[in-house]
Amino acid sequence: MRVLELQSVSVTRGSFSLKEINFFVNKGEILTVLGENGSGKTTLLNTIAGFIKPDSGSILINGRDIVHLPPSERGVGYVFQTLALFPHMNVAANILYGTRFHKISNVKDRLGKISSLLRISHIMDRYINTLSGGEKQKVALARTLILQPEVLLMDEPTAALSPREKSRIIDELKTVFKRLSQTVVFVTHNVSEAYRIGGRIGVMENGRILQIGNSDEIVYHPVSHSVASIFGEVNKFKVRVESCNSGMCSAELGNGMVFFLGDFKVCEKILLFIRPEDILLKTVSTKTSARNNFSGIVKDISFAGPLVRVVVESGQTFIVLISKQSFEELAIKKRKPVFLSFKLTAVHAVKLTE
Repeated sequence: MRVLELQSVSVTRGSFSLKEINFFVNKGEILTVLGENGSGKTTLLNTIAGFIKPDSGSILINGRDIVHLPPSERGVGYVFQTLALFPHMNVAANILYGTRFHKISNVKDRLGKISSLLRISHIMDRYINTLSGGEKQKVALARTLILQPEVLLMDEPTAALSPREKSRIIDELKTVFKRLSQTVVFVTHNVSEAYRIGGRIGVMENGRILQIGNSDEIVYHPVSHSVASIFGEVNKFKVRVESCNSGMCSAELGNGMVFFLGDFKVCEKILLFIRPEDILLKTVSTKTSARNNFSGIVKDISFAGPLVRVVVESGQTFIVLISKQSFEELAIKKRKPVFLSFKLTAVHAVKLTE
C-alpha cells in the first residue's frame, strides 16, 4: 500500500529548483534519499512537510492530496538535522511536548513503548545538555513518533554523531522502524548509511531524482555516471558497439575488446561502467572463466584505507581496487606488467545520449 506518493512535484526557490519529482513509499518502507550537499534533499523534505509549497504537482498521503494542507494537518513527522530540543525541559517533557497540540490516545502507554524501544527509559528525568549526541537523537525521534505520523521524515539524522554512535544509531533505527511498521523518508549524503538503513535508495542531484532502486540496482545497474560514481570511483568508458548477437555485445576498448550484455545496435555509442572492485588483477596471464581479459602496465599505486588503488594503463586507464593482502602477495610495483580480467556481468552498459 502506497502511504506517500509524489507526482510531478516541482519547486522553485531562488535560483534552485526541484524538477518533476516522482516517487512513492509503501507502508512500513524506508526510502533513503542519497545525494551531495546542495542536491535538494532538505528542500524535498520541507516540501513534503508543508513548509514549502510546490509550484506544481501533487503530494498524496494514503491517496489524499495534502498540498493545500498546513504542516500540522498532514500526518507528517519531521526530525530536523538540528534536532530542535528544548534545553529547559527534561527528556520526558521534550517527548510529550507535541501532545499538547495533538490528541493522542494512551499517551502514557505510548511513551513507555517508544522509550523502551529506543532504550531511553532510564533518562526520562535528565535534561538535554546532559545527554550524548546519540541520546539527543533518540529523544528527537521519540518526540516525533509519539504523535503517530503516517510518514516520518529524517534529515541527516546522524550528521553530528561520532562514527561509533552513527553505526549504533542506524542499527537501532532499523529495529524501531520495523517494530512500528513506520513509513520513512531518510535523507543522507553518507553512502554507508544508505546501505545500512536498508530499503530502496533514491539518488538525487541538482533537484532531480536520477534513479530509485535497491542498493544492488543502484551500484551495479546505474542509469548514468552520476549515479555510478556516488558509491565511489568507477571506471567509465565511451565505446562504439562493434557487434551484438543474442544479447552479448562487443566493442573496442584500449588494447583489446570488451564484451558485455545488452541489446544495442552496431555503431551505437554507449557508456560502460565497471566497478574497480570487480576487476581481478594478476601478475601472470592465466586462463579464467571471465570473458574480459586485458594486459597493461601499472602507472600508479595508492592506499585507500584497507584497500589498495592500482592504476593500470592498457590503452585505456583502468582503476582497480584490491586488498592489501593481495597487493603484498602479488608484489605489484609501478611500471611492471599486469593482467586484468572481469566478468560479463561486471560491465554495465548505458546508451549514450548526446
